[in-house]
Amino acid sequence: MISFWERESLLHADVVIVGAGITGLSVAASLKEKQPNHRILVLERSVLPYGASTRNAGFACFGSLTEIVSDIDHMGEEAARELLFQRWMGLQITRKRLSDKAIGYEDAGGFELVTESSRSAIERVASVNQLVDDFLPEYITNTSARKTDMGILADGSLYSMAQEGQVHSGDLMAALESYVTSLGVIVRTGAEVLHVASDRVEVRDSHRGTFDVRTGKVVVCTNAFARALIDVDVEPGRGQVFITKPIEGLKFKGNLHVDEGFYYLRNVGDRLLFGGARNHFFEQERTHDFEVTDEVQQHLASELKRIFGPDLAWEVDQRWSGIMAFGKEKLPIVQHTDDGLLVALKMSGMGIALAGFIGEEVADMIN
Repeated sequence: MISFWERESLLHADVVIVGAGITGLSVAASLKEKQPNHRILVLERSVLPYGASTRNAGFACFGSLTEIVSDIDHMGEEAARELLFQRWMGLQITRKRLSDKAIGYEDAGGFELVTESSRSAIERVASVNQLVDDFLPEYITNTSARKTDMGILADGSLYSMAQEGQVHSGDLMAALESYVTSLGVIVRTGAEVLHVASDRVEVRDSHRGTFDVRTGKVVVCTNAFARALIDVDVEPGRGQVFITKPIEGLKFKGNLHVDEGFYYLRNVGDRLLFGGARNHFFEQERTHDFEVTDEVQQHLASELKRIFGPDLAWEVDQRWSGIMAFGKEKLPIVQHTDDGLLVALKMSGMGIALAGFIGEEVADMIN
């Protein structure tokens, strides 16, 4: 039951944002920066962001060679370039807003192992570099000479991507939440949104039951879970990962992409974090279930042994998964719906890079 005081003072906002992941909080930050007097309320059903914002690999990246080539072939050069620009610009916004120290940013370097099945992409390095030269000059470079020094024993050519780094995903989200609350944004967790309309959202609280929050605008930022609220072209994609215990004498430092980014590996200090393989288990991984499965985890372990050889001694410390959002088209969905809502969805596993840009885009659409 809601009191008179609560209804008068606490259950209304100029803008309600559904979802307190990196996209939702970045939207809140941009809105509050542009309209400091607006009352911005963010609703999150979980104590921690529910999807992938604190469950990802922490890549601060824009796209590897084979991924970009695939995007050009499927989307065309203009759309592929726009997507890379949005990722690049979004990361600049986030780094400037929060500081590299606060988000644990490291200029660790990004690499891709290009295997024989993708060698045709190598012939397009020059054209890819030319496509993004104005914001990512000399983006892709052959660094195969460094393979042995990095401990990589698998066949294939090694290419590096300029300006790629790493973040600490937990620190990033903590810094972003601290930043938006310092601006006066209200973040409510444990608030499950059941229904959205242009002027209100229906919320369920485990203690108080169901009630409405009145608002002037609703922005849905629940990514893979958006179809529970609106009719939109998104589907879930689970990403399973594991992190090893510390590895004595680990040579590899940085990020490593394999097979259009479907496999992603990085060091976390002297540990290795490895995830992906969704392309081998598309149907199984098209789910909202956070379970980790033996089949995928064993596949990842086999692939890690292939990359570094059987002599690298490692042991898994933790396993987990995150739920990303994908669709027929790879560009994010940022648009008004027919019933007056705004949606900012479908980061395709690139929320860390895209969120800052998406936040600005949504804020401009509201103001």
